[in-house]
Amino acid sequence: MIAKIRGGVDSILDDSIIVDVNGIGYAVLVSDKVRNSAIVGTPISLMIIQMIRQDAQFLCGFIDDWEKKIFEALLSVHGVGIKSAMRVLSCLSPEDVAMAVATQDSSLLCRVGGIGKKTAERILLELRDKSIGQVNDLSNLSNTSMNDTMLGLISLGYSKSKVSKVLSEVIQQIGISAPTDIMITECIKKMR
Repeated sequence: MIAKIRGGVDSILDDSIIVDVNGIGYAVLVSDKVRNSAIVGTPISLMIIQMIRQDAQFLCGFIDDWEKKIFEALLSVHGVGIKSAMRVLSCLSPEDVAMAVATQDSSLLCRVGGIGKKTAERILLELRDKSIGQVNDLSNLSNTSMNDTMLGLISLGYSKSKVSKVLSEVIQQIGISAPTDIMITECIKKMR
């Protein structure tokens, strides 16, 4: 099994890049973010998942182990294949996926082309109890400071849908581990 590839970017294709390793070109499926940051002739190092199917073999490449874990978790969801999981990582960062799982916010996943509401809800349901790196940490925190922030803002008269949206933005800016009072303050600033 191939677990990691380090070499030069030989060419950039629609959904993959060719990585030249000592004269051998490996076609590696990557997210749009990885593909857009790749520059022909520059070195690249990717974590790899080698997938062998009955009719084809794929190498899927990731910048780091957490992105790889998120991809593997997405593949474990019934009805989510390689291309759908790559589309999720093309549109959302691993942190965004973790946030969606932690807050059970299907609207984040629905931003991804080809992911409808039912698929998004299935992803959230099936990943809710899985430990996939920082997703588990986010889920634990969501039960305390995020819920406290949410409840505090709702008690101040803000709607749950507006609070969910603003809270996601605030957490991306200041981090998931920020204290509840700071989260509330930053959310109120954004909702003015």
